[in-house]
Amino acid sequence: MAIDKAQVTNKTLVPSPKSLDELQLFTMPEGGTDRLSFITWDTIEVIGRGEEVIEFHGHYAIERANPTSADWSEASIDITMRELSVDGVSPTFGRVHASVNYDLGKFSGGQVRKGTVYTAPESPKLCQMYGYMQFDLVDLGMTVFNKEAIVLEHNITHVPPVGQGGGTKERVDVPLYRKDDPDGEPVAILHRVKTHIGAWLS
Repeated sequence: MAIDKAQVTNKTLVPSPKSLDELQLFTMPEGGTDRLSFITWDTIEVIGRGEEVIEFHGHYAIERANPTSADWSEASIDITMRELSVDGVSPTFGRVHASVNYDLGKFSGGQVRKGTVYTAPESPKLCQMYGYMQFDLVDLGMTVFNKEAIVLEHNITHVPPVGQGGGTKERVDVPLYRKDDPDGEPVAILHRVKTHIGAWLS
């Protein structure tokens, strides 16, 4: 079906969604902050103790700037992670709490990219997030963090991407260092992250 260029030109930003019934496919909303439930499955190796997939539950808060365009395929959006609070339990490592690492002096953020994943204008867009996190290994008595970004990717069909998932593109090897010995050798490695983005917090 041909796209009417006048219709594209005349598109305007819709209000920022606050509930499932307000979400619109392939539509650009105004900027806003989304506090959403969040599940991740992180493959973490603690050196000398083995590797496990840990399931985390909690929430995050993402601040979205206004899009550069009201047109879905043309628009990009700068995003910043303001909060992350997820908890999991490993049979080997015990309790783990993950959060944004504000002490590193680097912000966790990224962009919903201009263009679409496929050639059709109404198809998913790529969202990339560069995360600087810390993991409190409560029962091991240490907090570890990454110096190089954890790159998460999602192909999204609506903003915010409620109900969608992604993660690291493939298995990675991101070293994790002790916060009380940041210049020492890494003590753990993050190998993979899979994510599922849930609905707004009540």
